[in-house]
Amino acid sequence: MLKILASWKKLLPTRNPLAGHRFLNPADLQRALRRRGLYLVLLAVLFSGSYYLVTNNAAFRDHGVRTFQTAGPAGTTVVPVQPQPQETPAGSTTVPPDLQGQQGAQAAPATQQQAGQEAKDAGQPVLSAPVPGQITARYGFAYAPAFGDYRFHSGVDLAAPAGSQVKAAGAGVVKEIAYSDAWRYRLVIDNGNGYQTVYANLNNIKIAKGDKVQPGTVLGELGEPGTAEAGTGAHLHLELLKNGKAVDPVPAMR
Repeated sequence: MLKILASWKKLLPTRNPLAGHRFLNPADLQRALRRRGLYLVLLAVLFSGSYYLVTNNAAFRDHGVRTFQTAGPAGTTVVPVQPQPQETPAGSTTVPPDLQGQQGAQAAPATQQQAGQEAKDAGQPVLSAPVPGQITARYGFAYAPAFGDYRFHSGVDLAAPAGSQVKAAGAGVVKEIAYSDAWRYRLVIDNGNGYQTVYANLNNIKIAKGDKVQPGTVLGELGEPGTAEAGTGAHLHLELLKNGKAVDPVPAMR
């Protein structure tokens, strides 16, 4: 490149034309082009080759995104493998092998009859409906509108109008009554055999700590959800605890 620049420098006027010195004549230009012609041709070849490599080489056109298809028998269509869910699908009876040991992976009972037998063997109480509404949120990981993310839901939500009577789902002794912005009135009833039932989102209460209750005893009236379940309609949050740990209350419900 330096040689090419030097050759072109020779082609430029080196003297001031106003001072009467000579200009570059055509013979000098012809000789300079003949001597440097080979360098110009070589430069053009290098430029063309570089441009071809950059625009046509697969290495420059590969954006790093590739799709691999698993080979299958001739004439068959291979279906791409879909990612496995992070949680056990509702209604499954076992935890899939690839989810064993992962956080949130839980087995669900196969049938209501089988679940009832397991509850009977473990001394689990049989629970009646504390309000007449339908289940709107089940036990397990679910979307939480109050927080805008997915998190563990430790009980079930039973829809009912605000002001509805909340009745005891099983016999037991009232162990705790507490109020907070998160859960409004929250009651804990000891059902025996290590089981407790928890009722939350009550607007008022009709019993006192230490009272013995039977299935159907009025515990209080339902209110609007607290901040822990804001963004949902009026409902009763019901939990079943076994030795202090939340379990799915649905198998125990009639």
